[in-house]
Amino acid sequence: MKRLGVLMAVVMGVMLLFTGVAVAIQGVCSNCHTMHNSQNGVGEVQTYEDGTITTGVETPQAQLLKADCIACHAGDTGKTNSFNAPIVVHTTEPGGQGGGKTLAGGDFYWVADGLGGGTYGDTYGHNVADIADMDQEINSYKPPGWDPNATPGVLDDGTINGGENDWSKQLTCAGKYGCHGNHSAEDQMGGIRGAHHGNVDGTSTKAENPDSVGKSFRFLGGINGLEDSEWQWNESSSVHNEYYGIDTPSGRNQTNTNYANKRTISYFCAECHGYFHSRIDDNTQGSPWLRHPTDIKLPSSGEYQYYNLDGGKQYSVEAPVARSSVPDSSSSTVTPGEDIVMCLSCHRAHGSDQPDLLRWNYADMQAGSGTSDTGCFTCHTTKNGD
Repeated sequence: MKRLGVLMAVVMGVMLLFTGVAVAIQGVCSNCHTMHNSQNGVGEVQTYEDGTITTGVETPQAQLLKADCIACHAGDTGKTNSFNAPIVVHTTEPGGQGGGKTLAGGDFYWVADGLGGGTYGDTYGHNVADIADMDQEINSYKPPGWDPNATPGVLDDGTINGGENDWSKQLTCAGKYGCHGNHSAEDQMGGIRGAHHGNVDGTSTKAENPDSVGKSFRFLGGINGLEDSEWQWNESSSVHNEYYGIDTPSGRNQTNTNYANKRTISYFCAECHGYFHSRIDDNTQGSPWLRHPTDIKLPSSGEYQYYNLDGGKQYSVEAPVARSSVPDSSSSTVTPGEDIVMCLSCHRAHGSDQPDLLRWNYADMQAGSGTSDTGCFTCHTTKNGD
């Protein structure tokens, strides 16, 4: 069996040499794949269920993989697991969010069945199938603010939920009902298929107008951005992801359903929550805002010019901003009047220890009190007590 494995590796290497194919992911194939799911009479598959990771499972997985999306990205502590994959479902409580505790997207721990979901609840993360049951607060599979016309994106790779108004299936990691990969595949493994091998230069890639899922920011089809090589585990004002945004106050409504740019990180959120991004500049009750704006410049006047005053007006990893062009490297510099407010300025993508996946305790934001310019007051610097 060992000789056969060596022979297969040699043959594949020769084929790649002569075909000129350059794969992006590197390392021993058996780190992720198993040919027959049997080694010394024991299965090689790892599974995840209700907060428990089980190894030595004999049930084969799609694509000859040793684990599905969730099992591959689950682990007890740290930034990566035995697959060297970034952990997005910690099986022990992270003890908070941010650097050294969670990755950039936060963590599913606080919403996961068998983990923190029983203590915290549905509002603390996205209720992804096989991590958490359907959101009982919403009592529906349909995402709040669902816009069935938001997709397809720039890759024209299918529509989420088939563009139907009602959802009959739960949110998944990838595929037709998921966030990552393409939306043309019914199942999540098909939706992400080939992306890891197509991830040109691996992580820390600058994704600028990508033409495939593998080249896209964090495998979000067509989305621009710059990836931090450690997924922000060791984040700082100068070491972090760089997100892409544009200055375009939305004029979308039920008649005008066009998105000005389908490569921003806020558009990615709008693929499911599109109506949270529409009609934000209608003049209603004397106010220009019906919803907090995204994909709009951080103003260079008034209180906004003092963004993150307590942090020396540098980039805040608690309340980050997007850039109007994707930089070659991350920067601590923030320029009001140029940099962009986005969905992730306030929210985590996966989950957090705060309701609504927020980056800070919203209840602690008391107007007219306190002198700390954190949370909401990172941008709204005159609204606290100083």
